[in-house]
Amino acid sequence: MCQPWRTVLHVINCPIKTVPSNYNDTFNRHEIAYYILAANRVSNYSPVGAPMSCLMKIGANIQVIEEKVVPTTMEERSIGFLIGANHDLRHIFIGFRSTDDIFQFLAQYFVFTMGWMTDFPLGGKMVALYVQMYKDVLNNGFDTSLERAVNLFPSYTLLVTGHSLGGAMATIFSLHVAIKYPGKKTSLYSSSAPRSGDETFVKLLRERIFEEFRVVRDGDFVPDFPLRVSQVLPAAHHNSFEIFYPNHMETNNYKICDQPETETCLKGSWWKRPVAHAFLFDQNFFNFHGLGYCD
Repeated sequence: MCQPWRTVLHVINCPIKTVPSNYNDTFNRHEIAYYILAANRVSNYSPVGAPMSCLMKIGANIQVIEEKVVPTTMEERSIGFLIGANHDLRHIFIGFRSTDDIFQFLAQYFVFTMGWMTDFPLGGKMVALYVQMYKDVLNNGFDTSLERAVNLFPSYTLLVTGHSLGGAMATIFSLHVAIKYPGKKTSLYSSSAPRSGDETFVKLLRERIFEEFRVVRDGDFVPDFPLRVSQVLPAAHHNSFEIFYPNHMETNNYKICDQPETETCLKGSWWKRPVAHAFLFDQNFFNFHGLGYCD
């Protein structure tokens, strides 16, 4: 057991002595946010060029390499991913679309409520719906698309991001990418992501990922799922490091939490508001069919 109050049974949830000093609020606000907005427009319902309209807001030399909508097997909807290159920052970015369908949202909630977890091919156990989505994305050419990007820009680092469901998929695929390209630095920037994998999976992330940041806003309810009703029952866990923003996400107003889950950060936030999940960094991340061009 470890602190606080010697009640934490899982070592991955224990306080970490040294928190990272390289988290950059400006980078998340002006780069990552637009990667996510672009990924949310990888949809059969959005107009051609919608993802690039978001990326142009960054004001950098950015190239879109792949946009793909993947049919999902379990809930029979879809998930989108975007692969591009930021030539100014010399990284390849991979963005995953968040939930854009009420049925897909309810399917996640149903699986969460059941506590349905299954073996994850890279190690440990994971929410069953996410394992199937992982397989669906791989079966629809993800590795081929990423390999093309890496071959085009072999010296670039890798960055994986997403919001909500996209944040969960970013977390999962960051491990996949890091294992596939062990010689490259892989960074993970997830926002408002639910729990996805078990303790073994989280340990693998710590071993393989160069840097991992999980951004949350005070009052967001989605990161509380799937619920952890006991420390002794198999359950999904969060990864480090939680970047906790108060209700109003002013510039540089955040806390880097020394535990993946702690009462001094989001876990201690009892009042939940849907708006806290949908609006981050003064941007509307709420996703629905037919998102148009970025304003």
